[in-house]
Amino acid sequence: MKVLKYISMFAAAALLMTSCHEDEKVMALPADEVSAPVMNTLSNIVVDDATLQNEVTLSWSSVDYGYSAAVTYAVFASYQDVDVQIGEAYTTSYTMTKELLNNSLVDKKGLAVPEGANATVFFYVVANISAGNEAYAKRSNAIQVDITTVKSTSAPWIRRCLWVRGMHQGWNDQDAPVLWENGENTNVYEGLVYLVNPDDPTGTCEFKFCPENPGWTGNYGGSLDALSTEGNPANLTTTSGMYWITVDLGSLSAKLSPASAISVIGGVFDSSWGVDLDLTPAGLPDPSTQGTDADYNSKFHQSVIAQTWTGVYENTAAGEYKFRLNHDWAMSWGKDLEHLVLNDPTNLVTDLSGKVRFSINFKGDVNSLLQDDTNPSPVSGKVEQAE
Repeated sequence: MKVLKYISMFAAAALLMTSCHEDEKVMALPADEVSAPVMNTLSNIVVDDATLQNEVTLSWSSVDYGYSAAVTYAVFASYQDVDVQIGEAYTTSYTMTKELLNNSLVDKKGLAVPEGANATVFFYVVANISAGNEAYAKRSNAIQVDITTVKSTSAPWIRRCLWVRGMHQGWNDQDAPVLWENGENTNVYEGLVYLVNPDDPTGTCEFKFCPENPGWTGNYGGSLDALSTEGNPANLTTTSGMYWITVDLGSLSAKLSPASAISVIGGVFDSSWGVDLDLTPAGLPDPSTQGTDADYNSKFHQSVIAQTWTGVYENTAAGEYKFRLNHDWAMSWGKDLEHLVLNDPTNLVTDLSGKVRFSINFKGDVNSLLQDDTNPSPVSGKVEQAE
C-alpha cells in the first residue's frame, strides 16, 4: 500500500509539473504588450583586403514574451528601399566576417550595394517565437552604418553552355549551336537545334555535346541515356530534324524532343490569336541548289550554327504577339524582345504593320553571356519592316 501511495504522490506531482508548464506556455504576453528589440549602435565599417577576416558584431536587446521562449532573431540589411535577410541568431548578437558582410551587401541579386564605394546601409532584426505568427513578429529600430565596400570575393554564378557539334554543322570545332544552362547551377542545358545532316536530310545525324569551344576536350558521347567522356566516346545519333534538346550533366543523360514548328502567334495576324506564322532557319539554302551551289554545305552549316529562325507576314497589324514551340502553349516566349522569357505571361508588342519580319534567336552573344553575372535570358527576338 505504501508503494501505491508513493506512486500516486509521484503521479500527482508529475501532473502538477505538467500543469505548471501548460500554464507557463499560455502565460505569453498579449502580442501588443511585447516590446520590440532595440539595436545597439555600431561604428562605421571599412572593408579592405587586409581586414576581410576581421569580425563585425551586430547586437540588440532581448525580447520578453512573458515566458522563457526560444526567440529567433532574423537579421536584415536595408539599402535604398531594398531589404535582405543576411543572417539568423538565437541570442542577442550576430557575428560575421567583414568578407561575408561585404559579399552579402554587394550581391547584385540582393542589395546591390556598389563595390569599392562608400554607402549608407541600415540594419535591423525581427524577433519571433513561432514561424508564421506575424502577431508576435517584432521589428527593431534600424541603425545607420556607413560602409566602405570592396569587390566581392565570392564567385558569382554565370550561365554556362554546351556546344552541339556534328554533321549538322560540319563537325566544326570552332563554332556550333549552343544549349544554355536553364537555371542557377542546375547543370541542365536546353535549346532548339536544327539537327539535320545536309547530305542526308531524311536520314541519320551524328553529333556530340562539347563543354569547350574551340576543341573537343571533355566531349560527351556514347548514348543519350548514359553520356560519357571516357576515351573517345561514340557519336550520338538521331533521325535528322529539329529538336528541343535537354542535357542533364548531373544524371549524364539527354533528351531530344522533336519540334514540329517554332512560330509567332498573336493579334498581329488575327484578333482571335488563331494564326501561327511558322519560322524557318535564317539563311538556310534552297535544297534544290545543293547540286549546283559549291558553297551549299557551308551556307547550311552557318545557318544551323546561327540558331536563328525567321519568317515574314504580309498583312501584319500593330498589336501583341508571342513566340511558341509546336503550335502549343507548353513552351512560349514573351515579355522582353531583347531577352525573351520562357513561359512569361506578358505578351510582346509591335507598332509595325504591313510586311513584317519576325525572328527568334536561341544562341545569343555567347562571349558576352559567358561573362555576364546578371544572367539575362540568352533567347532574343527581332521584329523589323520587311521589303
